[in-house]
Amino acid sequence: MLRLLSRGLLALALSLGVVALDAQPVYAQDDDEEEDDSGGDDEGGGDDGGDGEGEEEEEEDPDQPPVTAGGLFTLKSYPVREISRPLTLTQGITQARLSLGTDISAKGAFESAGVSIEGAYGYRDNVTLLGGFTSAYNMKQFGVYFGFEGALAYDIVDFRLAANVHRNAVPEYQTFCNPPAMPDEMPVGGMCMNTGASQDVLPSGDFSAGGTKFSLDIGFPFRYAIKPEIAIIALYTLMSIDFNSVDKDYVQVTPVSMPEPGQPVVTTTTKGNGAKPDLNPSIGIATNPVPPLSVVIFAQLRIPDFDTSAGAFQVPVTGRIEFSPNQKFDIGLEFTLLNVKPPEGQSPIDNRFLALFAQSRFGK
Repeated sequence: MLRLLSRGLLALALSLGVVALDAQPVYAQDDDEEEDDSGGDDEGGGDDGGDGEGEEEEEEDPDQPPVTAGGLFTLKSYPVREISRPLTLTQGITQARLSLGTDISAKGAFESAGVSIEGAYGYRDNVTLLGGFTSAYNMKQFGVYFGFEGALAYDIVDFRLAANVHRNAVPEYQTFCNPPAMPDEMPVGGMCMNTGASQDVLPSGDFSAGGTKFSLDIGFPFRYAIKPEIAIIALYTLMSIDFNSVDKDYVQVTPVSMPEPGQPVVTTTTKGNGAKPDLNPSIGIATNPVPPLSVVIFAQLRIPDFDTSAGAFQVPVTGRIEFSPNQKFDIGLEFTLLNVKPPEGQSPIDNRFLALFAQSRFGK
């Protein structure tokens, strides 16, 4: 049954991909072209013997931006305002992105780092090829992907499909005293120096490598501009079709029903990820308070194996600030709270990641 479902989802994804690849760009057409060529010529030449008054050509305004049809921008006319940019790159335009990040969680801040290199190429005006390498936590976590994004309804909703070889970093948990009598105090003999302190089970800042998986990631990138400065974005990720299982993928935190005084109120268990599809929907909001400055906030729900039981999912939230001095270059920061729905004993702001990125576009 599982194989049949996965094959059905894969067939649907490939069918949508074919539709996106076969889609043709639509160009704006002047209504005057629909009129008969002779419609403007009266019998006898339609000149009326005039000296051509009223037929003077309008002078072009040098400050007027280039006119585009259907959002098919060139680099010269590419919007500085991010919300105005098309979901897919124009044919012949390439975008490259470099990102450097570090863990800034409550424990182990700045003790691990990662680098990511990603690219996109406009294969057609409505189809973009995607690929890249991402990493974090000193290579304990990484991903290598390649795929495409094609327009289903141009500049409204796309279809995204990418093959992805990846693994997660699995955090190692330890018990800490709260409040501590000294920095990062841990109980000795089950007791804290401060007898009134609670004992919280938190990620220690150390990570181990999980299992490596091969998946097909599916998304339906959607953007709806409420105003020129505000837009809703959604479903850049939706689900992943997994082709193998791993024994080590994430940590499940389970509350202890009747903890003894001074003892941790949760237990941790390293869990695997089966060869079932994972649910990963995302939604967010983007705004451009001024054209060169973009602020985006989006959240993702991660449910391995579609298991919605308590403790088996995470809700990371990312905020991105991006500055675009011109049409060819962007620079910015991404700040991620790894789980804003943490288990008991953890704060939504305990686990954090920060990345600095720069991206550039070149081509026609």
